[in-house]
Amino acid sequence: MMLLLSGEGPSDIGTCYGGVPPCEGAQFKAGPMAVIIDQLAEQKLNYSLIDNGSVRFVGEHEVAVRSKSISAIRSLRLPGEKVKTDTIYFRKNAQALGVMAKELETERECPVVTVLFRDSDGSNSSTRSLWKDKFNSIVHGFKDAEFERGAPMVPKPKSEAWLMCALKDNPYTHCTALEEESGNDASPISLKRQLAAIIGDQVSSEDLAEWVREGRIDPGRIGMPSFDAFRFELDRALDNALAH
Repeated sequence: MMLLLSGEGPSDIGTCYGGVPPCEGAQFKAGPMAVIIDQLAEQKLNYSLIDNGSVRFVGEHEVAVRSKSISAIRSLRLPGEKVKTDTIYFRKNAQALGVMAKELETERECPVVTVLFRDSDGSNSSTRSLWKDKFNSIVHGFKDAEFERGAPMVPKPKSEAWLMCALKDNPYTHCTALEEESGNDASPISLKRQLAAIIGDQVSSEDLAEWVREGRIDPGRIGMPSFDAFRFELDRALDNALAH
């Protein structure tokens, strides 16, 4: 089995050592979200896909470029279902990543589970449906690619909320409230600023990834709707892969 991961930057899924994506194995520099994915997968596999060198990383730019070469979204919608134009970008990204995952399966002759990370973002004034629209657009994008082993990873409003659940005073309690905080980094009370106030400005994404490995951030104890939705889809994708 392999993981195909794509994120927005080094602070979430990760990046490549000494070069630009795509990369895999020892060339992949895992961020905290990648380690969270790996640890949840390890609960089913009993081994680490990162440690096993079975992770390929592609950047947001590579996915966006690939999406432009894919024809218009095919209609796999239910009768009456509407596509929101402001989430087509995410749907096309997921479709492109699904196509890339199918190609990787052919190349490696093994099942591939892919995860597309995108922050929900938004401010307190954002529509309540913003997270749901982005999450569902990624689900539909994988369906457009006819790929069944894809999982959306869409923190609400952004990944700092998930990390703060573990790192705040009274960790892992009342974490749902964090999803209502501002995802706008320009806000004086943004989640990014709140997290920095807890851990300091000198803590890097590498440090956070190591904290996940060490258990200081335990994904098994994070309970909040956006994280639970991701974990459900990841479990489904892994179960599908294990059945092959």
